Formats: sequence, structure tokens, C-alpha cells
Amino acid sequence: MDAKCPQCEKIAILDDDATYVKCPNCGFEAEYEKYLDLMREKVGEMSENFQFDRPGF
Repeated sequence: MDAKCPQCEKIAILDDDATYVKCPNCGFEAEYEKYLDLMREKVGEMSENFQFDRPGF
């Protein structure tokens, strides 16, 4: 199964047991739980930095 690499944002590989994520592009490796924590942090950062692109907000 594919996953998004938190470092280079290219396609990383989730192993068949869903226990480990590895990116062949940049060499990122992490256990799946750690990977989820990293991705949650990235989403949190994105939501904190979000700005409306409409006048009046």
C-alpha cells in the first residue's frame, strides 16, 4: 500500500502488515504509529497556517 512521505512528500511504501513505512526516494523510515503522529503534526501545522483567500475575513 502507498503512503505519502512526510519528508519529501513523494510516495512511500506501507508494508503488508501495516507496521512500517519506508520511502525509497529520500530514505525515510518509521513505524506506522510514528508515521501517523508525524502526519497529524503536519495537518495541525497546515490548519494553523491556513488563511482564507476571500476579502472580509
